[in-house]
Amino acid sequence: MPSADVVVVGAGLSGLTTALAIAESGARVQVVAKGHAGTHWGGGGIDVASLASGATPRDGLASLAAVPGHPYAHLAGDVAPALEWLRALLAAQGLAYQGDLDTPLQPVPTSIGGTRLAAILPSAQAPAARPWASGERLVVCGVDGFKDFWPDAIAASLSRPRVWAGTRGPERVDAVSVDLPGLAARHNLSGLELARRLDDRSWRAAAIDRIVSALEANAAKPGGARPGSGRVALPAVLGLNDHAAVFDEFRRRLPLEPFELPLVQPSVPGIRLYNALRAALIGVGGRVLIGEPVAQVDRTANRVIAVAMEAAVRTATFRTGALVLATGGIAGGGIVADKDGNLEEMVLGLPVEAPDFADWLASDAFDPSGHPLEAAGIRTDADLRPVDRSGKPIFENVRVVGTMLAGQRYLRERCRDGVSIASGWRAAKTLSAVAAPVAAPVAAPVAAPVAAEAASGSVRP
Repeated sequence: MPSADVVVVGAGLSGLTTALAIAESGARVQVVAKGHAGTHWGGGGIDVASLASGATPRDGLASLAAVPGHPYAHLAGDVAPALEWLRALLAAQGLAYQGDLDTPLQPVPTSIGGTRLAAILPSAQAPAARPWASGERLVVCGVDGFKDFWPDAIAASLSRPRVWAGTRGPERVDAVSVDLPGLAARHNLSGLELARRLDDRSWRAAAIDRIVSALEANAAKPGGARPGSGRVALPAVLGLNDHAAVFDEFRRRLPLEPFELPLVQPSVPGIRLYNALRAALIGVGGRVLIGEPVAQVDRTANRVIAVAMEAAVRTATFRTGALVLATGGIAGGGIVADKDGNLEEMVLGLPVEAPDFADWLASDAFDPSGHPLEAAGIRTDADLRPVDRSGKPIFENVRVVGTMLAGQRYLRERCRDGVSIASGWRAAKTLSAVAAPVAAPVAAPVAAPVAAEAASGSVRP
């Protein structure tokens, strides 16, 4: 039977961050997940906290840390070292980020023609966050036949001053659309296909030639963006596996400074982030298994001892010294509601902290304060151990991380990524003392029903 010192359930930012921090200490880590998580849905930036009352992520972090029951009440001190560690790790994988906790939050354009506040972004998106100078122009450059990016609509919306939230926007916003080589017959062109094509040097060179021609044509128009007078927004498809080289070539060859606008899912910048984290984890000896849900968890007293995954014809079981839940809360399927309005945590059956069913939603769908259900999750102690209604830890060797944690409204507070990396960092530190080492895996692991390994009990989702 295969074994690991720590099994992490969930392969999103919190799960992979936790696994990496643990694996770097020398522990054997196994990540298991039923599918890809929030990385593939997000824009690739790192949101620590974005509040109207704060000018920087650090301001928002301090405000949220003062909210009783918010995860940052325990984790605020872990955010800075976790972020510094993560940025260095991603840079080593060729995925550099710009910005930190003290970088001012700036309105950056989005692919639906709005803006959002951001401070910590991948290098290919970071130019969008620089304040706009007087007279500076923006060109939104799309691809003919690419239905996930509409440059005319984006440019028209970004031309409205109110979109820029009281700050100076570009003096003028134009739209261009480019017919890239060999795409005329494509009817379902995706961002992933464009990203993979741009990884190819010869196709990329031809594509950039056409984009340069389109920008030069725009510059020739009255009021157009002449070289050095502005920036060009491109769909976030500038390479998948060779992104750094692709973006560098775009920067060198385009007459305007380029930046990426994240698109609808699946997110190419998010997949780059996932790939970098996964590669780093495997590089330090971690293992990743994606595609099957957890079928059963075995325990003895207040410790988890084994995790079983459903497979096509049998159950694959991992003995473990500790378990980390990074299953994504309500949005990720880690917490599910039944028809009677009961919320259930799907792996261990942990108690879910949430308002009564009748109070889940506000009467106004667009209530500025959000809906009470947003804060539902698992309550933990400072070590991230799940606790019962009286505050007593339920499992000694279980940790809960990321959006599973109760008390946050991460969509509105824009704190999801900060909570994810800080909780992963904290979980790794606290597990080092309690994760009981287990025997090394046999040379040819054999899947077996987890029930045969149960010492005194099991939990079935």
